[in-house]
Amino acid sequence: MRIALGDDPKAPRYIETVTRRGYRFIAPVSGEPKAEADEKPEPEPQRQLRQTVAPARWHVGRAGPLKRLDEYFELAVAGDRQLAFITGEAGIGKTTFLEMFVERKVQARPVLLWCRCVEHFGTDEAFLPLIEALQDHCRGAGGPGLVKTLRLIAPTWLAQLTGFLEPNDRADLQNEIFGATRERMLREFCELVEFLSLERPWLIIIEDLHWSDYATLDVLSLFAQRQQRSAALVLATYRPVDVVVGGHPALTVHQELQIHGRCTELALEKLSLAEVRQYLGQRFGDVNLGETVAEQIYARTGGQPLFVVSLVDYFVAQGEIREVDGKWRLAPDGLVSQDCIPHDLRAMIGRQLDRLDPVEQRALEAASAAGAEFSAALVAGALESDALDVEQVFERLARKGQVIAQAGVAEWPDGTVAGHYSFLHALFQEVLSQRLAPGQKVRLHRRLGERLEIGYGARTAEVASLLAIHFEEGRDFSKAIRYLGEAAESSAKRFGNREVVVYVTRALDLVSRLSSEPPLELRMKLLQQRGWARRSAGDLRGALQDLTAVASCAAQANQPLAEVKALMDLSRFCVWVDRRRCLDLAERAVVLSRTLGDQTLTILAEANWSSLRLYLKGWRDEDAARSRVAVQMMGQSQDPRTEMRRCGIVSTIELITSNYRECFAAADRCQQLAQDRGDVYFYVIYNTFLALSLLQLGEWREMKQRLAAALTLTERNANKHVSGMCHLMIAWLHAEALDFEGARKRCEEALDLAVEENPVNFFLGRNILVKIHLGLRDYPAAFDQLTAITRRIETDGVPMESVFHPFFFHSLSEYWLGVGDTPRAKVHALQLSETAARPPENAYLALSHRLLARIAVAEGDMEQAKGQLAKAIAIVEVGEMPIAAWRVCATAAEFYESVGETDKAVVFRRRCDAIIQTLAATFDEADPLRSSLVERYASPLQ
Repeated sequence: MRIALGDDPKAPRYIETVTRRGYRFIAPVSGEPKAEADEKPEPEPQRQLRQTVAPARWHVGRAGPLKRLDEYFELAVAGDRQLAFITGEAGIGKTTFLEMFVERKVQARPVLLWCRCVEHFGTDEAFLPLIEALQDHCRGAGGPGLVKTLRLIAPTWLAQLTGFLEPNDRADLQNEIFGATRERMLREFCELVEFLSLERPWLIIIEDLHWSDYATLDVLSLFAQRQQRSAALVLATYRPVDVVVGGHPALTVHQELQIHGRCTELALEKLSLAEVRQYLGQRFGDVNLGETVAEQIYARTGGQPLFVVSLVDYFVAQGEIREVDGKWRLAPDGLVSQDCIPHDLRAMIGRQLDRLDPVEQRALEAASAAGAEFSAALVAGALESDALDVEQVFERLARKGQVIAQAGVAEWPDGTVAGHYSFLHALFQEVLSQRLAPGQKVRLHRRLGERLEIGYGARTAEVASLLAIHFEEGRDFSKAIRYLGEAAESSAKRFGNREVVVYVTRALDLVSRLSSEPPLELRMKLLQQRGWARRSAGDLRGALQDLTAVASCAAQANQPLAEVKALMDLSRFCVWVDRRRCLDLAERAVVLSRTLGDQTLTILAEANWSSLRLYLKGWRDEDAARSRVAVQMMGQSQDPRTEMRRCGIVSTIELITSNYRECFAAADRCQQLAQDRGDVYFYVIYNTFLALSLLQLGEWREMKQRLAAALTLTERNANKHVSGMCHLMIAWLHAEALDFEGARKRCEEALDLAVEENPVNFFLGRNILVKIHLGLRDYPAAFDQLTAITRRIETDGVPMESVFHPFFFHSLSEYWLGVGDTPRAKVHALQLSETAARPPENAYLALSHRLLARIAVAEGDMEQAKGQLAKAIAIVEVGEMPIAAWRVCATAAEFYESVGETDKAVVFRRRCDAIIQTLAATFDEADPLRSSLVERYASPLQ
């Protein structure tokens, strides 16, 4: 049809695609003559707004609330964003009220984004109302422009909209949104509205917030709290009783925003008697008739709008109000007795339904299980009836305006095409659903799920959450678990980790309800999926519980192979959460692996244990040997996860042994693999290894560029933990370049309780602060930091990374030397020498000899000092370690000058100058770190 009409799907004039439904004919249909050529067509924005709402028939009352909305809209147009909650009971007329307001604003030409929350999806589908509204908007006349703006301002949202990207663009977009978080999506939506509302005001409507997902609520909350100018009015409706009874957080969000003056509320009241008279007069075109029956209708309904309309429909159906000769008249006997009129709205709806024939009632009952909106083909599948027959039933009801309305056409991937319908009000669906017997409801939901499966074939992921509900209600728990898993994967792509946890938790609850003995492998898989989602959401303790449960399940199922793998995963995860358990878990994996007779598995388990010992306890030759054997064996694997583990072990060993080039290469490969897997946490972890290598190699420009890129990524994605890690590494660079004040400021801004909850950040940050305070000669502050590190290790029992051990012992010795306590300085210098000699870590080994030389000078032992300096010089002359070489040469120059060997002093001073010039040259000319390094390096004690 589009080809025949010459219609562009990206800017349709005739046929519009409707998300999750199919297609809708949007061109005006009229029997009137075509407009003359010189007649000015209605502008597109007005046309779109007019098509959004129903004809303005029988709209009465609400003058006060409408006036208030007019005021909010004017404030919004002036750049003062507005959020108003429209509250009221079911049937109070919230949707009609919004339609009345939208009609009033047609001439103002706002961009209208109308979002509807759906009960079936509830709190699980992250951002779904907003995504569907944007998707429909992108298919409208302004779609191409919106897609371009999304690409520029909100790429994480564009990634959720299917069908608007060329294949070549998709890979670029995925790279751009790598590491994205829920927080980034929240921010980008707000920035999108702020940017677009500079051109035209935006009117965003979100209906039925009591069924909203949590992510959409977060968008509302953030939007209301931002301070930037935005010509946007957001109107959100909900039923107060439903949010209280259901424990939905919409009420909490509303109250918190209202306390801080960031929103307003319009609580819709029932119609007055005068407004009921006005409604009746409009509906029947006869003021006198309205006057006659208004009081009786008002007395029964209390002015509840939906009850009023339903009761009048009832009177018309009963013939109490009838059309005679084109005019409405009251029946000769007047209205029926009050005793015959239903006492409440639900009873009134029930009476309406009872008047339908059995075929219509049966079709509508099945539709109530399908949802607030439904396809005739789906209901036909549930009833095992012909789709055309069911469609005719719904068409007849819709034409009469009874219970349902037409909502376009639904087309499924298998080619099924049928009418799409929606209930006139949620109460109709609720009343019909309550009529279903338990067994009938189970059968209907199962058949609905099975028909939807057939219709979507290989594309069931698009409706996975709906399938999960149908099969859960249909007691086919195996399929429900499967589709809950698919829905969780879809939410993960939207960075909705909280929603992933909800889906997987539901699946775990269903595992115990499987008719056959549930396989523990399934439970283990789900626990692992939830564990990684919790880690991504920042719930490290929850993730630890789930991964611990995976190992317990494996043990319970008597699956030692799975248990060994789970224990290894758990031991590595504990590095970031609970280091006291790491080595015990890794050792348990080794012991268990040795009982299985699988040499390869044992080698991997031993390597895991050994590499963790290297990382947390320090160097042991046997640990390094085991790790290297495993590295060689893992090199044959094609599994990216195994390769990342192999490169991680290599980078640790090479860093400890001062092989910085090799460490860089391994960490660089790890970073690429982490990016391919979409794991931003490990991406930044290995970026830290890269930065440490580049720091020691003196390639400071590349270090700064790598850290800046990682920082841009993490801050754009609002990932505080890994952003903190990047800031700390930049602070370390500042400290090495002698910008101690700049380093201190960066470090203190980066560190807080949340960031330091991660032990990597704690030990990294506190060690850098020690170096900074020593550089500033603030010895009390340096001592405080040293004490904090010692307390964490000795009192709390949290081991520090072995890569920081030399740094820590070096700082301890520098501190005691700085305050004049040479005996203590010597103890820690020897500690440093012993620690650095084992791998060997040559850079710090050279620095340990430098310290011992300075201590010997302080003690007056010049021969000892000369011998220690000779050892330090010999080390730095054969290795690539410019920072250590700079310090050693500076100390040597000072020493030989002090003993009168001026020629040697000049040689070492020139070497030192050359190193400084090389390091400075790695920075751009205008980089402040370049001038900081050159201007402040003169003192050898720097």
